[in-house]
Amino acid sequence: MRPVFVFASLSLVVAVTANADVVMSQQNFNNLNLGNLATDTTGVAAGQGGWYIFNSSTQAGTGAANYQIVADPNAANSNGTVAHNGGQVLQMQAGTTATGNNVTRFAFNDDVHNAMASNPVGNNIFTMNYDFYMDGGSTTSTNRYGNYLYDATGTKILAGITMQNSTGQFYLLSNYNNAGTIGNYSFSTGTSGILARNTWYTFQYTFDSTTGRTTAGFSSDGGVNFTSFFVDGAAAGTLADEYDLIGSVNSGTAAQGTTLGFYDNINAYTTPAPGAIALLGLAGLVGRRRR
Repeated sequence: MRPVFVFASLSLVVAVTANADVVMSQQNFNNLNLGNLATDTTGVAAGQGGWYIFNSSTQAGTGAANYQIVADPNAANSNGTVAHNGGQVLQMQAGTTATGNNVTRFAFNDDVHNAMASNPVGNNIFTMNYDFYMDGGSTTSTNRYGNYLYDATGTKILAGITMQNSTGQFYLLSNYNNAGTIGNYSFSTGTSGILARNTWYTFQYTFDSTTGRTTAGFSSDGGVNFTSFFVDGAAAGTLADEYDLIGSVNSGTAAQGTTLGFYDNINAYTTPAPGAIALLGLAGLVGRRRR
């Protein structure tokens, strides 16, 4: 889980969520106890609700306290009128290079791995919906929070989303063929994907295991309407196996400050291939960086 990310161009779409055929995972954290999600940061021993946690570094300050079940920090949705559920959520804190705590944090479970064993032939579209809220003491940190969908080897990011603290930029992730170089890439959504801190959004990504196409989008009305983007990835024929909630330190960029990411209402499922998606336009090319 040490991918190379490259910012590139992608296409803006309007996507319609299909009805769920086979549930892969449903989590809202309300049945867990307040406090640590788990205690073993090596990803070996499961914690509450079958969740595991993993740190990419063993530096000081990378303990289990960075994964907490807490009360909803803000009950307002991004449209200002629809209330969030107000229950319990998962709070994660990414590292900070300013104190030497250069670590990316992962929270995951076995839901998808177990459910895919009974996924019917033809259910080739994997869809993930979840609610997300970004908070914290810093407004300049380049920390990112998101959700990655991995294959069984843990090396391919089939689909994913991140949001950057300092800019509010929404990113799509995909395993992609970049002029002959296949790897895990991060695609900027440009000015179409600038979101607000201290605000609940519903995020969604899909992965088509037949074509390799990845979509990712966000909703400001609780999941009724999405602004979504797609890229044709290089992982056709690959099956989903695990999703990870992540807090990324983005080492090599500006010094990090204290930030928090909150996750809730996770809903993952598979469906048969949908109809065509309408192409609306292209986002701009953005630059390159290496993690």
